[in-house]
Parts: sequence; structure tokens; C-alpha cells
Amino acid sequence: MTTLAPAHGRTAAPTAGGHLTGTAAMVRLALRRDRIKLPVWLIAITVMVPRFYYAAATIVAPTPETRAEAAQLIRTSFMRVLAGPVFGERAVTSQSYFLAAYWVEFLLAAALMNILLITRHTRAEEQTGRAELIRAAVVGRHAQLTAALIVSGIGNAALAVLTAAAAISIGFPAGSALLFGASLAASGLVFAAITAVTVQITEQPRGATGMAGAVLFTAWIVRGAGALQSQEGGPVFWLSPIGWSQQTRVLAGDRWWPLGVSVLLAGLLIAGAYRLAGRRDLGAALIAARPGRAAAPSWLRSPFTLAWRLQQPAIGWWAAAFLAAGLALGGLTGGMATTDLAVFSAGADTGRAWISLMVFSGSLYTGVFALLSVVRLRTEEVRGLAGPVLAGPTGRSAWFASSLTVSALGTVVLLAAYGAGLGAGAAVSTGEPALAAEIITASLLRLPEVLVLLAIPAALFGLAPRAMAAAWVVFLYSALVQVFGPYAGVPEWLANTSVLSHLPWHPLGTFTPVATVVLTVLAALLTLLGLYGLRRRDLA
Repeated sequence: MTTLAPAHGRTAAPTAGGHLTGTAAMVRLALRRDRIKLPVWLIAITVMVPRFYYAAATIVAPTPETRAEAAQLIRTSFMRVLAGPVFGERAVTSQSYFLAAYWVEFLLAAALMNILLITRHTRAEEQTGRAELIRAAVVGRHAQLTAALIVSGIGNAALAVLTAAAAISIGFPAGSALLFGASLAASGLVFAAITAVTVQITEQPRGATGMAGAVLFTAWIVRGAGALQSQEGGPVFWLSPIGWSQQTRVLAGDRWWPLGVSVLLAGLLIAGAYRLAGRRDLGAALIAARPGRAAAPSWLRSPFTLAWRLQQPAIGWWAAAFLAAGLALGGLTGGMATTDLAVFSAGADTGRAWISLMVFSGSLYTGVFALLSVVRLRTEEVRGLAGPVLAGPTGRSAWFASSLTVSALGTVVLLAAYGAGLGAGAAVSTGEPALAAEIITASLLRLPEVLVLLAIPAALFGLAPRAMAAAWVVFLYSALVQVFGPYAGVPEWLANTSVLSHLPWHPLGTFTPVATVVLTVLAALLTLLGLYGLRRRDLA
């Protein structure tokens, strides 16, 4: 009996259908796993449209005169770097001011949503070993990546529709509202494609997310450099994917064709991602991880030094970003000191009012770091990385306390870095060197509320780890109540339920030792509750 076999040294090329086998099932699985996270992202971004519009129309610039002054402020160099450009010379409406001030934030949010989504459904699955189990079934090589991109496309389409409806509700014409929603979807699509490439390059989900985040930050910087060249964006502006979405000129001569550039780049990147995926093994990456040292130094044997070694890169990158953001925002103090915007009409120096607002914003950003640092503990537990550590002489208490101590020290570093940048920028723009030390102190005085934001997920991690998402709900609720509560008529008793409402906004406010002590004690008690729960429950 004769059998036919392929010639030696040659293999039959798999068909495209074989590579995509099981894609539909993978899409259903991804949608099921994201049944909470994706809607939360979509709802949060959509709700911010009327919320930011409300801030623009009734708080910051409620009259034609204040809108004109606010628009003139945005046309300055510093503000164009942060938000610009500004299109057209027509009379400023509440809708056009909303776009000029906040459009970039929505584009960044859409990009971040897609970066995390693609990483979650591709490289993170490979690191945990779930991708290997899935590939053991009838699933093609590219099914997982294709499913992640399809889910990303579904999410971006939903985001476009929802934000367009929200824009119509605040007075946008239907065509301009659809273009606004499409600009957000295009930004998300580009960064989904960028992340599809980065997950092929590195073995770690954090590395892939960090590389895509670095591209996003670079795109923002390039967009700012282009905005400096011209009020409507110079040639450099066209080198940024974020700039392409803004060049649609919503409410200023709507044009759709710049979105075609985003779609073209996304298509090229996705094709490159498939090609790279075909050149590596499952679980591997194009850049191999560097082998560690054969023997570790003695100072790395404690759980504290291990926690520091794990969190040191993140703290360093966050601190550098905070320092840069502080310098940029502090540089606006001199210009803000001459404004008469409604948001600063508190009968005080508008320059110091701006500084107080920015110091509070810094504590919000630091709170995000605090939440993410505790979520990392849960990730280590679920992925089996904590098990080998706890199997040795290191106990749960030491592991938990060491990680939280490093996280708390990280929040101090971030508050100091942000305060230093903000103080230096404010000192240069106003010509008052004494402001630098005052602003650093004001930033550090917000540490107790950041420690509470750190302790809330720590308590949930020990007592109810599956409910850790509730910490984000508390954070968002506290931020919204504190920022918009005074203008929305929120009663005092309800405002006091916010974690962020008990410390005054420095440097305008005065030091309150009672609130500082109470918040610090509350953070300590919540941490002890988390430790108690961790010692009594089973590990995942």
C-alpha cells in the first residue's frame, strides 16, 4: 500500500480559514468576559460629555463674555499644548468651547480603553496560560487576535454612537455629533492596532501596555508641538494620530476625510501585527526576556525589597510623568492670574485658585496610581505569581504589608514630584520663587486622602477580592461629588460622604489637623481589615 507524504523540508501552508478557525467562538467569549468592563468604559466616557459640557457652560464660562475670555486663554501657547488647537474665528459657543477645552481628554480615554482591551484579550491570556488551553482545541493561530480586534471594533462603534447621541443632547448638529463620535472611534481604532503590534514584541502584558502607552504619550506631545506652530495646527500636528481626529474640525467646517488616514494606518498596523504573530511561538515574543542573574544579592531577600523591585519601574515612570505634567500646568499660573473666569470667582487670587485646583487634580491622579498598585496584588494572586512567594518563609502579613508600604511611599514620591513640577512652573511664570516650596507642601498635605484611596481596595482585597472594582466606584463617586457637587446643589451631608471632601484645597485653604488625623486613622483601620481578611481566606 502506497502513502503520499509531503517532500522533506517542506510543509503544507495553512489556509487563512485555518488560522481563523474558532474566531466567532472567541468573540463570544471575549464579549462575555467584558460584559462589565467594556460597558463601564463606554458609559463613563459617554456620561462625561454632558458633564464636561455642564462644567463649560455653567461653571467655567457661562456668559458670552467669559466664553470669549476662556477661548482667548485657550489660544495661548501653553493651553494649545494641553488641549488645542482652536479652529475658526467665529463667536465662541458653549459647544465650541467644550470641544476646544475637552476634546483631547475624550480622544485619550478612547485610546486607553482600546490599549487595555487588546492587551487583556491577547498577551495577558498568553501569560496566564489560558491561551495555551484554548489553542489545544480547534482554534486557529490568529483567532484570538482577530477576536480581540473585532471586540475592539464593536466597542469603538458603540462609543461613536453613544457619544454622538450625547453630543446631540448638548446642542450639537446631528452631522457634527456623528463626526465627533467617529473621531473618538478612529483614535481608539488606531491605538487598538498599535497595541496589536506591541503585544507581539514583549512577553509581559505590562510591557505591551507600557509601549502602547508610550506611543500614546508621544502622540499627545507631537500634537502639542504641532499646536504650538499654528493656532489651527502646523505641519507637525499631522504626525499625530490624535491630531488627525482633531483635524476633522467638528463645528468649524466638518470634514470626514482625516479619519481615512486613521483607518489606513490602523489597517497597515493590523497587517503588520498578523505578520509578526506568525513569526513567533505561543507565549514567546519578538524580543526575548533578558535572563536574570544566577544569584540575587542578600538585600533582595526581604519581602519589602521584593515589593520595591517590582514597583520601582512604575513609580519612576509615574513620577517622571507627574513632574512633566506639573511643569506644564504650573506654567499656566501667570496667565490664569489675569483671568476673570467664573470658576475662579471665589473672591481670592485667581492664580492661587488655579494652583489649588491643580494640586487637587494631582491628588486625583495619585489616587489612580494607588488603586492600580493594589489591583496588582490581586493580579499576582490570580495569575499564580504570589503562590511561590508565599510557599517560602514569607508570610501573608509580610507580603501584604510590604507591598502596601511601598505603594504608600510611591504616593509620597508622586505627590512630591507633581508638587515640585507645579511649583517650579508656577514660580517661573509668576516670578515668585517662594511659590515652589509652598506648592510642594500643599501637594503633600493631600496625602491622607490618597492613603484612604489606597486602603479601600486593600480592605476589599482581603475581605472581598471579587468586589475590588467597588474601589473604583468609590473613587469616581468621590471625585464627581467634590468637583461638581458645589455647582449641582449637592447637600452638605451627601458631599461629606466623599473621601475627597474633607481636606481644604491648599494653598488657598488652611491646615485642618482633625481631618488629617481622622483620614490617616481611617486608612490604617481599613488596611488592618484587609490584612485580617487576607489571613482568614483562601488564595485564588
